[in-house]
Formats: sequence, C-alpha cells, structure tokens
Amino acid sequence: MAFRNILLSAIVVGIFSGLLYGLFQHFQISPIIYAAETYEVEDVAEVPAAHGHETTGHHEHNEEAWGPEDGAERIGYTIGADIAIGIAYALFMISLMALHNLKANKPKLTMATGAAWGIASMIIFFAAPAMFGLHPEVPGTEAATLENRQGWWTLCVALTAAGIAILYYAPIKFKLGGLILAATPHMIGAPMPEHHGFANTDPQAIEALTQLTTQFYLLTAVGMGIFFVLLGALSGLAVQRFVKLDA
Repeated sequence: MAFRNILLSAIVVGIFSGLLYGLFQHFQISPIIYAAETYEVEDVAEVPAAHGHETTGHHEHNEEAWGPEDGAERIGYTIGADIAIGIAYALFMISLMALHNLKANKPKLTMATGAAWGIASMIIFFAAPAMFGLHPEVPGTEAATLENRQGWWTLCVALTAAGIAILYYAPIKFKLGGLILAATPHMIGAPMPEHHGFANTDPQAIEALTQLTTQFYLLTAVGMGIFFVLLGALSGLAVQRFVKLDA
C-alpha cells in the first residue's frame, strides 16, 4: 500500500511539476534556444583555424542523427521529457521524505517544509553546479568535453547533497565536514574549454549570443526555481496526506 501511494503520488506530482516547467520552458526558454541556433556553425570546417584546437566542445550537427521536427513534435517531446523527469525527481524526493518521516528525529514534513526541500534540491542539482562551474549554455557555446562535464556535475551533486544532509541531520561536531564536502568540487574546479566563447566568430553573432546567454542563464534559474519549489511543496503535501509508513 505504501509503495503504491508513493508511486501514484510521484506520478501526480511529477506531471504537475513537469508540465508547469515545460510550459514555462516553451514560452520563456525555448525562444532563446531557437534564436541561438540561428548562429550555430553547422559545418565544423567553417570554423576559422585560428582557434588552434579541435572543436569538439561546441554543438555540432549530425545529418544522420534523429531529432524531432520543429513545431508541435519538438514541443511535445520537450514537454513529455520534462514530465518524465518530474516524475523521476518526485519518486526520489517522496521516497526520501517518507524515509525522513519514518526514521529521522526531526519534525514531520508538510507542504511548507517540502518547499524548503525543493529549495535544497535546486541548490544541489542546479545552483551549486551552475553558479560555481557549469553555467547553462546556449547552442553554439564552446565547452569542455561532455564526459568531463558530466563527471564533474555528478561529483558536485553527490557531494553537495551529502554536505547538506550532514548539515541538517548530523551532530554539530560533524557539520564542518558537511561544508568541506560541499566545497570540494569547487576546490577541484569544473572542467573548462581551452578557449572560452562561441564557435561562430562573427562579431555580430558573438554580441547576440552573449546577450542570449545572459537571458538563458537567468530564465533557466527562474524555471528551475519554479520546478523544484513546486516539486518539493507538492511532495511534502503528498507525504503528509497519502504516504504513511509504519516503523
């Protein structure tokens, strides 16, 4: 019964959270991505040799790679992916919240404290990696290799989550360890490209992409805030009302 309630709650919470973020993304973030795509260099051979390095860091087009068509298909796949991600996050969060209510010597979770968990989740999954290392990037941005970025992001998320958990749950004598854990990825440093900038070296393109990057970063942060706070609040409500675990 408890597992079924967790699963059903995660589906409902994930649909609401993912759909709202998907709509925000469609109306606020996607237009920035579409605008940036118009400045992408489609053929890596067109990138001036003055860069002096391989152009594996920026987005490249592969004519054989499948992708949804622009328009309704692309919008549908994007919102569908947002909902699927929302369900996955909700399942993870509701399970942890239920475990907290069962085992932790802390107040039981409510909608309000669930929103606080959402803020903590935003710090873990977005703010910590983005503010101090891997900023959200528009298409056409030079970046470090994908494997290195994924590895550092995973490390940052894991250690930030562990650090926050220690700060909240551990005795006071261990709390400094939580701060050290959370700071470790930033002391290591995020992987960076050899040359910062954009694949398209046209001055007008650089100016436009710089402005789009600022807008993209800001609106992505707003979107993530909406997503995680709503996800946490609804998850807290679901655990309070529908998920009851017996010790």
